[in-house]
Amino acid sequence: MTEKKTLLILTGMSGAGKSSAVRVLEDFGFFCVDNVPPTVMSDLIELLDRPEISSLAVVVDIRAIMKFGSVDEIVRHARRLNKRIVVRVVFLDADDDALFYRYSKTRRAHPLQRHYSLEEAIRRERSMITDLVKKADLVINTSDLDIKELHTRLLAAVASESLESLPIRVVIESFSFVEGVPHDANLLFDARFLPNPYYAKDLSELTGKDSRVQNYVSQYDAFEPYFECLIALCRMTIKEFSRTGRNQVKIAIGCTGGRHRSVFIAERLFSLLGKDEIRLSVFHRELRND
Repeated sequence: MTEKKTLLILTGMSGAGKSSAVRVLEDFGFFCVDNVPPTVMSDLIELLDRPEISSLAVVVDIRAIMKFGSVDEIVRHARRLNKRIVVRVVFLDADDDALFYRYSKTRRAHPLQRHYSLEEAIRRERSMITDLVKKADLVINTSDLDIKELHTRLLAAVASESLESLPIRVVIESFSFVEGVPHDANLLFDARFLPNPYYAKDLSELTGKDSRVQNYVSQYDAFEPYFECLIALCRMTIKEFSRTGRNQVKIAIGCTGGRHRSVFIAERLFSLLGKDEIRLSVFHRELRND
């Protein structure tokens, strides 16, 4: 099956949140280019011929539109160039009052403010892009949206029937409580209630990757019920976080030395979550020098 490529054209009112939207899209694997003149779009679209690039997002704002024309030709050219390219135009809008407030609270000037007052610049820009709003596949009004809500709306846009977002990335890390807790963990589990292989004969020099250590820990009566709850909570958290537009979740499992119990649980969790549709990696902090 031939992989479809995605071209997302991001445009809209100045101050409506295009820069924030670009950061969201980059987190989800889009190759993003800001303030793109339509005259060079052909060269950019050819990037989608590269196997390592499947999603391209370009920002076309009022400056480019004033100098080089509308985005209509961009869409037509992309569809002529490659029928595998799914083209979608997303327009970010905001109420005039919201735009005026945002610009008045920052040092940035509106692109048209060289010749007009801020209020007049906003009014003129809106009149210039009226037709573009009608041609957009999706219009998002950001007046009352915070960053998290903008993430959610954009994720819904790129996860539609025609566009598929990259799956959320999950990092599993084992660690030692003695050496400190990872500060960036979304979920943190304490495995110190389990029997410690460090004190078992012939097991102290091994790690949680060894089957003998795994058998020793898993024989504890409470282990299986505990692990079933752990993986259920992990899956629910990953699922709900992905709906909010978050691109990464970190799961940290700790024990005393960070070499036996936490490593075993992290490895087992990695093995089972690997069957889900997520980008997954595992890191054993205390084994990094082994």
